Amino acid sequence: EKENQHRGQEKTTTMAKFVFFFVFLSFCGVSDAFTSRSPLAKVNTRVSIDPTSVAQSFVAEALSSSSLSAAPVEIIEPSYNLALGSLALGAAFGVPGSPLKSKLSAFLGGIPLTLFGLFLAFQTTTLRFTFDDKNFALVRSNLESTGENVVVGGENAWAYDKFVNYDLFPSRSFPILVYFKETQTPEEFWNVGPGEQANSPEAIAKGAIPGQVHFFPAIGNTEDLIKGFENHGCAKIEQEK
Repeated sequence: EKENQHRGQEKTTTMAKFVFFFVFLSFCGVSDAFTSRSPLAKVNTRVSIDPTSVAQSFVAEALSSSSLSAAPVEIIEPSYNLALGSLALGAAFGVPGSPLKSKLSAFLGGIPLTLFGLFLAFQTTTLRFTFDDKNFALVRSNLESTGENVVVGGENAWAYDKFVNYDLFPSRSFPILVYFKETQTPEEFWNVGPGEQANSPEAIAKGAIPGQVHFFPAIGNTEDLIKGFENHGCAKIEQEK
């Protein structure tokens, strides 16, 4: 019985030595089994591994890659002011008892304005203006792409350094349209639609800079939009209209 106990103690001692030796090799790297060899030279080189340094490097790299891949995106809050205003005007021209109501006004004003107000409400609900570290963009409310621009093609995203002007129409205190001009769009499209007048010799003589013109309904908080343009250094020409 004493012999069996002695053998058990020897086995336990041997196992403890083995575990200690394995841990020692793993963390200190004093065995050829845990060293890196260059395939270009037969040199007996041992590489000491510091577990603390490796862990710190791994965490730093993870945080760095995370900050690069998750660039902050500023989402402009939607504004239903334009939609509600259109619906109110449509009601004023078409609601029974309104002093503006008549058969003519209902067809010429009431119905079109009501339909336009519903369209704006839909656009306000489903679209968002955003600012990231490089671009101003128009995206869906779930932040997915809206696809190609229906007029000139290409993504509805524009680099800040390509802006030459921006404004609100008819004024900042009564915004209906968000306007900006950029040079990112290929020059062949610059004179499409309102661009023909905005890039005319007369406009250039008054200080305008050639570029692609964009107009969007003011379906976002216009004060935040203006601040976003200013904070990202978008160029603005005061006299251009």
